[in-house]
Amino acid sequence: MRVYFKTILMLIKMQLEYRKAFIISVIGSFLITFLLTISVYFLFEEFNQIGDWTFYEVAFLFGMVFLNFSISEMFLRGLDHFENIIKNGEFDRILIRPQNLLMQATCTEFDLSKIGRIIQCLAVIVIALANIDIEWNIYKVFVFLLMNFGCFIIFFGIFILKAAFCFWTVDGLEFMNILAEGGKKVAQYPIDIYAKWFRIFFTFIVPFGLVNYYPVLFLFGKADNWYYGLFPIFTILFLIPCICVWKIGVKHYESTGS
Repeated sequence: MRVYFKTILMLIKMQLEYRKAFIISVIGSFLITFLLTISVYFLFEEFNQIGDWTFYEVAFLFGMVFLNFSISEMFLRGLDHFENIIKNGEFDRILIRPQNLLMQATCTEFDLSKIGRIIQCLAVIVIALANIDIEWNIYKVFVFLLMNFGCFIIFFGIFILKAAFCFWTVDGLEFMNILAEGGKKVAQYPIDIYAKWFRIFFTFIVPFGLVNYYPVLFLFGKADNWYYGLFPIFTILFLIPCICVWKIGVKHYESTGS
């Protein structure tokens, strides 16, 4: 981890060398998320609520999902653009270094400009929570943190899968973008509004339901089942097949040459 943070620090210094471009990128990422937030607001202006869910409750889900997706894009940029590492032969050099391969691939890129989107998402979460009547206690604070951890873990797994498939396809698969971008869109709304087969897929296959539905029911007082708050822990299981696919891909890697 010491090597990882040193590498990230160097990447940050590189991006800050071009400060005007960096500031414009930060403002751009902030405005993109702001416009998406406004679109959710106008949706509720028309329909008032979706099922039993109010605007601020959905806004909280929106903020949490986009926050963790933005953090993933910031720290896992190397996995998101892994096809470039394969194409230019950089992975050959990664293989001969005495460090974890996944860690090295992860820290090849770092996108600090996503800080604009992160600030926007944090503001949405704070405003949403200020307008939701929650009886806070230590356990609910723990559940809130666990939900964010689980959400990040899911995106981490999706990014690993996207990178792993590059060992066979070289270029990234659009299907994996469907899981990342589509999953982000799905998870910004409570999963009970979707069809049954859809809920099953995004609960047991790509487990967004474990972070954006069951623990939220407990957090908002819609259910008294305290163990719902622990469901995000099971998102760690999603990493197991993702890492297995990554390891299989590494074994099947064929150098692209110089």
